[in-house]
Amino acid sequence: MAILINESKAMQRALELSELGLGLTAPNPIVGAVIVDDSGETIGEGFHQRVNIGAHAEVIALNAAGKKAEGATLVLTLEPCNHTGKTPPCVDAIIAAGIKRVIFSMKDPNPIAQGGAERLRVKGVEVVEGVLKEKVSFSNRAWLKKIDEKRPYITLKVASSLDGKISAADGSSKWITNEVSRSNVARLRSECDAIVTGTGTVIADDPSLTVRGIVRAGAKFAPTRVVLGKRGIPSGAKLLDDSAPTIHLQTNEISQLIELANSKGWNRILIEAGPTLTGALLKEGLFDELFLYQAPTLLGGNFDFTRDLGLRSISERLDLQLHGVETLGDAQKDLRLHLLAVNS
Repeated sequence: MAILINESKAMQRALELSELGLGLTAPNPIVGAVIVDDSGETIGEGFHQRVNIGAHAEVIALNAAGKKAEGATLVLTLEPCNHTGKTPPCVDAIIAAGIKRVIFSMKDPNPIAQGGAERLRVKGVEVVEGVLKEKVSFSNRAWLKKIDEKRPYITLKVASSLDGKISAADGSSKWITNEVSRSNVARLRSECDAIVTGTGTVIADDPSLTVRGIVRAGAKFAPTRVVLGKRGIPSGAKLLDDSAPTIHLQTNEISQLIELANSKGWNRILIEAGPTLTGALLKEGLFDELFLYQAPTLLGGNFDFTRDLGLRSISERLDLQLHGVETLGDAQKDLRLHLLAVNS
């Protein structure tokens, strides 16, 4: 019987499943898996997540498929692991289930886990690799950055007026952007392992930095809140409530933030801070992407979203790559720009 599988379509589904695990997998990557029989019917699905600790995406999918997995095709976003960590090698489960064909997108860059594809081939399993590799690699960009550069992927978020102001001349800043934009930010927060701000922002704005009740993978999820700065956090600050863990790093050194992230195994951190910390990260080139939420309004004044970057001529400008643009809201629409660091 001919195998009736649309590889790209099946991998797109695996990609969508993997992204359900954003913010839920550190220190591991996001991974999605789909099992398809010879007629093209999906018989099992899964994605990696912390709330289901101990089960990788392919094992969840195999368990869902049961005995139907024998002779079927496994489609997954990342090469199956070939080492024993907290769980046995996934290749063992794949071979034991009788899977005859494995299609994966991205080879595992982690030396500890590599070798799954070759082991499957030795056992007589047909292996196809590289399907939708560019899309899948981008979705896993945070983990890949951590593996390659030994630091978390750093996302900057800014909400401003069209003229780049984060507050009015009197310091008032709530709210510049609309409710839909703020909900979108909450979703962005939920896809990160930690949300970082500075003591200046805590004192001026008293933010809560929560995901506003967003449920991920059937459970409430609260990324760790990190405050960077030597000044104390005012008693009664929202960041001191029990809605999420909070860590106060009493330093201005960004290197210590990176050390903390590495010690926690975080894949991605979100910076929601004032112009001092945002400007420092931009100036040092220590960021990977910027989400800029702009309201269709002008505020004037001196409250720019970044401090002086030390750029003195057009030739020194800091260019970014525009990855995506969308409008958010109904009557009063905001603009969301997704920008990537050129070297990211």
